[in-house]
Amino acid sequence: MTDLLGAWWLVECVNYRDGVPTPTFGTPPAGQIQYTADGRMGAFLMDPAWAERGDPKADSFTEFFAYGGTWSREGDMVRHLILYSSQPGRVGTTFERVVRVIDHDTIVLETVPEVSKSGKTYITSLTWKRVAASD
Repeated sequence: MTDLLGAWWLVECVNYRDGVPTPTFGTPPAGQIQYTADGRMGAFLMDPAWAERGDPKADSFTEFFAYGGTWSREGDMVRHLILYSSQPGRVGTTFERVVRVIDHDTIVLETVPEVSKSGKTYITSLTWKRVAASD
């Protein structure tokens, strides 16, 4: 569990629809996720182009999304219980992510595959790099 502690920069966010990749939150994206030892977490994802436009409204699935709450980990699964969110409908829900630790400085969080009514499989993969003490 301690391998997730700390702050991480978002370096890649890709949505896969039946294996076809679509980058989201910009190329490259911007964002940060933090995990604390007492079980708190917060995540912020943003498309830098949205911030540059200065548009107060954002598409929460491709331009800006923030949430925070608590986290727990069991094996290769991490769960984020959302207590605060830029999307009110997400408050009280839980995000489950499969964790892949690439090395001490890189993790990948992937959504559990979901199949839509149309039969398409959806997965989102987020790659994070540990924030260095000098950042």
